[in-house]
Amino acid sequence: MSLTLNEPPAPSGGPPAPSGSLAHSTRPVTSAAPEPDTTRSRRNTARPRRDPAHSRRDPAIDLVRFGCLIVVVVLHSMMSTAVLGPGGAVQPTVALAGTAGFTTASWFFQVMPLFFVIGGCAGIIGWRRTRARGGTWADHLRARLRRLLVPVSMLIALAGLALSVASELGVPADLLSEASRRIGQPLWFLAVYVGLTSLVPLAVYFHERSPRRSLAVLAGSVIVVDVLVAVSGVYGLGYLNFILVWPLIQQLGFVYADALERPVRRLRTWTMLVTALLTLAGLVSAGVYSPDMLVNLNPPTGALVLLGVVQLCALRLVHVRLNRMLAVPSGSEADITGDEAAFDPRVLRAQIWHRVIDWGNRYGMHVYLWHMSVVIVLIGGLGALAQTVSGIPTVWGHPGLAGFVLPEIGSGWWWASRLPWLFVVIGLSALVAMVTARIPVPSERRLAATGRGIGRLLREMRGNTGAAGREAPRDAGPTPQVRAVPPEVQTLTARGRVVPPRVRAVIAVAAATAGIAIALLIGIAPMIWTVTALILLTGSLIIAAGLDSRAGAAQGARVTPQRRHADASSSRLHSSEWRTLHRERARGRRRAGTAALESTTGPTGPGWSRPIRSSPAVHQGGA
Repeated sequence: MSLTLNEPPAPSGGPPAPSGSLAHSTRPVTSAAPEPDTTRSRRNTARPRRDPAHSRRDPAIDLVRFGCLIVVVVLHSMMSTAVLGPGGAVQPTVALAGTAGFTTASWFFQVMPLFFVIGGCAGIIGWRRTRARGGTWADHLRARLRRLLVPVSMLIALAGLALSVASELGVPADLLSEASRRIGQPLWFLAVYVGLTSLVPLAVYFHERSPRRSLAVLAGSVIVVDVLVAVSGVYGLGYLNFILVWPLIQQLGFVYADALERPVRRLRTWTMLVTALLTLAGLVSAGVYSPDMLVNLNPPTGALVLLGVVQLCALRLVHVRLNRMLAVPSGSEADITGDEAAFDPRVLRAQIWHRVIDWGNRYGMHVYLWHMSVVIVLIGGLGALAQTVSGIPTVWGHPGLAGFVLPEIGSGWWWASRLPWLFVVIGLSALVAMVTARIPVPSERRLAATGRGIGRLLREMRGNTGAAGREAPRDAGPTPQVRAVPPEVQTLTARGRVVPPRVRAVIAVAAATAGIAIALLIGIAPMIWTVTALILLTGSLIIAAGLDSRAGAAQGARVTPQRRHADASSSRLHSSEWRTLHRERARGRRRAGTAALESTTGPTGPGWSRPIRSSPAVHQGGA
């Protein structure tokens, strides 16, 4: 899985993405034109709308999204540390939290609103591309769940196994519990993102009908929840904003995607940015919201919405320049030869950024998921080393070598060691990400086949159970003979027991969210919780793999004329067979009363009747 959370693969038959030219692969999608003039005529000039089916990726969006993940990795690495307790025990702790400098810095490194804005922008572009190419909501959901759940399942499986091994080796239970909680810390984002990305088609529907009304309803709901929390003092009511704040910020991403088709109005953008920033500062000064933006994250509050508007406006102002930096100038494509391009700084810069973006798209999410596991392992190793050297006497005025291994938080040596610490964490996280991303996983076709096999097994078990509970009474009279059921009726009977596609989609999303929630709230130790979370995530992948384009077509999507004709012929055949089935079933009831129908063999005759639908055992009868 790559970082491209909201970009589904192009369906077969669509035009392949150009890959032979660096200029084409890195050229910006939305902002290739120079900045508009401030005159009225230039502002009102509409840009030609691009074809959503053939839209390319936006390198600026990809770069900012990868940068947001790196900021989160750096923040978690800086805050995670350990100290030696009075008895020499290693005690994991949180650094910097609550300090004045950390509160001020949180206004800059709280990038989750920006990440959800970018996710909404990429989500609506990806959904429109899928829709324009003839795809359905099933294609969208299947691609999203697979890209999100495969790396999460890999993390839970490997980390849960490692914690079980550590428990057998005698690691204290409290340390294992803390490690389990820290490893699952980044998963809250995935739990929210799975729900949001699954609802993109529905959210886009409301956005395209009335974008202002959608924003107003969500924003008003957030305000109501914040007011209720402030008036009642019930802190738990704030968790309702999990289903309000992040969908609202995603809707802002939809608005941003629509704005990419229009020139940048800098005066209006600056006005929105300053207004949102001053409003946020005023509410914080009045005590409505905490000055620490990380405190406003759990549960989310309206402060994150205002911060998201500020970040959206800032990105809008620099979007054009970012794309210019990431793309080869159009005038140099035909004038620069291969040898000259190798030494042209503009081409070299575009190549470097292009490779960084490609790497981030492929491994960025894996780095985000695995960085806390790397931090836990490093802290455990440093703690063990500090315990080993704790008996060595003072060196150069320091309280022993243990003070070098685990320095006091906030000391000069602690700050000096942060830069090497960050390099080691990011480097090892990148290495682990590249290794785990190459672990083979079952394909969608194999998962779909597994789901069909499980469905057949469950239907057979349910049918056998129903047949066993309906044994024929001894005084029921002679058992009527039955004739073999045509395959068309058997198919229709099986289809009647299949769960509708939209219900299966809801089950898949619910199972995925429940699996991630278990790892997040309960942890992955002991092993029973790891197995439970994996069962739910695997079940979600299997159900999602069975959602193909035909499921969307059955709900009103595009159907080919050949398939429509085949379905109509099959429906007529099924109707005829069912009418015959009902007539013969009634005749059988009159002759046999309440006796159950059993499969027998013998010559045909007027006493033959067909089995009732709820008795799968007779489906195996011979003619």
